[in-house]
Amino acid sequence: MALIFELTQLSPTMEEGTFVRWTKKVGDAVEPGDILAEVETDKAVMEMEAYDSGILLVQLSKPGDRMPVGSPMGIIGEAGEDVHTLLDQARERLKAGPPAEKTDAQDAEEDAEIIARHEKAAAEPAPVVPEPSVPAQARSAAQPPRTTDGPRPARVERSGRILASPLARRIAEDKNVDLSRVKGSGPGGRITREDVLRSLDSRPAGVVKRREDRRIDISSMRRVIARRLHDAKNNIPHFYLNMEIDATAVEQLRRELNADLAMHRGEEAPRVSLNDFIVRASALALVRHPVVNSSWQDDHIMEHGRVDVGVAVAIDGGLVTPYVRDADQIPFLQLVGEIRSLVNRARDRRLKVEEFSDGTFTISNLGMFGIDEFSAIINEPEAALLAVGGVAERPVVRDGAIVPGPTFKVTLSCDHRVIDGAEGARFLGTFKNLIEHPRLLLAL
Repeated sequence: MALIFELTQLSPTMEEGTFVRWTKKVGDAVEPGDILAEVETDKAVMEMEAYDSGILLVQLSKPGDRMPVGSPMGIIGEAGEDVHTLLDQARERLKAGPPAEKTDAQDAEEDAEIIARHEKAAAEPAPVVPEPSVPAQARSAAQPPRTTDGPRPARVERSGRILASPLARRIAEDKNVDLSRVKGSGPGGRITREDVLRSLDSRPAGVVKRREDRRIDISSMRRVIARRLHDAKNNIPHFYLNMEIDATAVEQLRRELNADLAMHRGEEAPRVSLNDFIVRASALALVRHPVVNSSWQDDHIMEHGRVDVGVAVAIDGGLVTPYVRDADQIPFLQLVGEIRSLVNRARDRRLKVEEFSDGTFTISNLGMFGIDEFSAIINEPEAALLAVGGVAERPVVRDGAIVPGPTFKVTLSCDHRVIDGAEGARFLGTFKNLIEHPRLLLAL
């Protein structure tokens, strides 16, 4: 008996998905557990499994279609089975919610056309047409407006400084325009923004190149990120604690470990990073300060017994946070390998649902981008997040003398409903001590 199969919820936060491609063709046999299609969720491109046996008779979804969870995607049944009634049902359901794929004026001829079309192949995604919008001043080739006395040359103050508005100066600097060659139309010959833009238009053709405005559709991932961060920032009373940490010992140990690994394992050896030590130190500090490893649950606080540390990974179009499970208990080199595997699969958008959900604490490290320090939004429902800046040479005190040394700065974002200032400070104190005595991180 033929039946409609629907878009299932592929991740805990998924409300809609964007169809990527079919992995089965019309006419292929399907068994429970077979992969039917790939769908982009808010976190990754994920595989959708079949739950029934039969033949794939109709494909309703096309690459690029955005569909809410529960949307009809196709029909599975027996070869040669009449599916016109099911097509009518699918059509009504698609019309009932966004996006409406069908019109009201359809009949049996269109049903036959649908079946024939999908028997050939999945339709190509619709091209995205940019909607350029260039400022009128930049498009105009008109001459500068004239007063009764004609345009005045740029007025120069006694100090030799040309009179121009701050915005005109900024544009001239960005576009490499010599203001002494621009005629000002403002009061007293003052150069305005419009004067600089007109001077750009008067340059020889081909000198000035301006990018067109580009419309960027909001992806499922960006939509969910926006909603979750908006809710977290509005619902959680954040406060922030900052600390600077001496990285001399941990950097020395990192270099020694990498040299030893390269000697004994060759090129296949994993490279240990500062972030690996940060993950381990966070995990051990969470064990000693379990209130930071907690979640607000409206009528109670859940103090988690497990320590699952998330590592925020930037990917095209958004951010995903895979979790290292039991990061306080697994051997250090196993933790290093687990982080590498999770980060690589996150960038390839091949994470499983259970790998990026239900964590207890998150680390966001922007040090590799040259960021000294920053404050991050907590990953709800967790109670804290550690933002990490880059290592830099700064003044440190050693043996009573001020000398240069490598340090980095961290900022702990705390949910004040769960964590008080003193508790957050004690956590950071433990974290700092572990990083500055890094051999403690190698032993379980």
